[in-house]
Amino acid sequence: MIREFLQTHWKAYLAGIMFLAGIDYLQILVPKYTGDVVNIVIKPPVDLKIILNYVILIVLIAGGVVVGRFIWRMFIVGGARKFQKYAQQSLFDKFLISPITFFDKNSTGNLMAYFNNDIPAVSQMLSQGVIMTVDAIAMTVFVFAGMLTVVDYKLVLISLIPLPFVALSSWYFGGKIHTRFKKVQTDFSFISQRAQESFSNVKTIKSYGVEKKFEKLFYKECDKFARDNFSLLNISAVYGPLISFLAALTTAIAIFLGGQMVISGSVNLGDFVAFISYLGMLTWPFVAIGQVINVVQMGRASSERIEVLMKTENRKDDGIPFPGKFKTLEIKGLDFYYDDAKVLSDINLNITAGQKVAIIGRIGCGKTTLAKLLTKLYDVERGKIFYNGVDIRDIESQSLRENVLLIPQDSFLFSTKISKNVAFGLEQFSEDDVEDASKISHFHEEVVKLDKKYDTLIGEKGVTLSGGQRQRLTLARGLFKDAGLILLDDVLSAVDSQTASMILEDINKMLKDMTVLVITHNIASIKNSDIIFVMDEGKIVESGTHEELMKSDGFYHKLFMIQQIEREIGH
Repeated sequence: MIREFLQTHWKAYLAGIMFLAGIDYLQILVPKYTGDVVNIVIKPPVDLKIILNYVILIVLIAGGVVVGRFIWRMFIVGGARKFQKYAQQSLFDKFLISPITFFDKNSTGNLMAYFNNDIPAVSQMLSQGVIMTVDAIAMTVFVFAGMLTVVDYKLVLISLIPLPFVALSSWYFGGKIHTRFKKVQTDFSFISQRAQESFSNVKTIKSYGVEKKFEKLFYKECDKFARDNFSLLNISAVYGPLISFLAALTTAIAIFLGGQMVISGSVNLGDFVAFISYLGMLTWPFVAIGQVINVVQMGRASSERIEVLMKTENRKDDGIPFPGKFKTLEIKGLDFYYDDAKVLSDINLNITAGQKVAIIGRIGCGKTTLAKLLTKLYDVERGKIFYNGVDIRDIESQSLRENVLLIPQDSFLFSTKISKNVAFGLEQFSEDDVEDASKISHFHEEVVKLDKKYDTLIGEKGVTLSGGQRQRLTLARGLFKDAGLILLDDVLSAVDSQTASMILEDINKMLKDMTVLVITHNIASIKNSDIIFVMDEGKIVESGTHEELMKSDGFYHKLFMIQQIEREIGH
């Protein structure tokens, strides 16, 4: 990702680096001019005009440094901010085109960690990392050259004896920082995942009274995060002061040896002052090396995580448009596996336009998996699915989902107006169409009780609405779309059986030309379907009308009797 970004932004970085190096060169002139002033002052008579000229030069240099710093920050730091935007958009696009199996294997908390932790770490590497690296190299070269203009090279070389130890320290500690920071990044992902799961399911946690258990699990993740962070901190705590000590040792050597040269008269006082100033400037590159190692190693660790994620296989989606209006759905010998576990086995069924069809079965029998296969959320690997005689694998996904709409059991709502939730995805829409869809789903009577009606704002996941209200709004959202085939995946599980039956009856009456496939485990709501397919353990074990299935005295009949007894006990 970094390479692709720099291919289009390298000129800005190059300009920033050149300005940064130029500013560093200007700064090393100040000690030289200061030394010259000292030499003039200690040798009377003093020409004030010459001193004034030096003062003007130093002031001009200071002004140039201010302007130059602004320019290189615009190029380098601005470039890092552009990378952050580029990376965020690239990751978001990656998520949108990834198959649903990608999200089955990656938790929301882990994916959010890429945005909250990894991208900022790489951005920091491309800003502060680049700045400190260029600054350290340029200042070292320029300062070293400046030193040679004021004192003997032997003093310079002796003073810089600690420098190889800086390189060795960077090599030794750099690898350890990289390894430990990768652990910290992984820990952060687990904490994000645990927090996200807990916040999303807080009602379930409270209902079962397991707050303490989740508290212990979260604390356990936090403890590991803290331990690994302290481990990283310990390395950094040793490394930074060690570099500072080596820099101080360099200054001590210079003062000891250079002071003797001044006393002996082999070095002018002004030149020695300039030399000490140069050494002070050389301290920053030494310290910067320590800091840049931290920043670069952290950025590398995050970059590697992002690259691994970006290289995961994307769904290829270059098929043909959906072949006209929906007419037929045919499934032949369909099998499906989750890893090595077989979920669907030899599924065969046919549906024609206008039919009201139901798939019934116990929870976990594979109904939802089948719905995801019918909309290409999962890829068909074994068996065939045909729409209007065309293999689903040859149909472009977006076009397919515009004609075959899956309304999932997860009734997620967005933090906006009710009308915009119903007309989800459309910028312009008819309020009458919104009301019509809501009336069919029996949600309209709930909306008219609200002060602002369809302009009422609702929170994330519809927290201001009951479970049944959220499901009816979600159903209205699906009915609002002009799809030829609608798949209702247990969308009325939070609605009582009588209301669910009324809603489905209204759908059948008011949307006669629309093909509806209801997926549920509640028989009472689908008794009037044209045909019912009965699933058990990933297989279709029976099919027929309600009356036909009741006469066969098979699995459907047994399931009906069990649910009948449950309803009687409930009343």
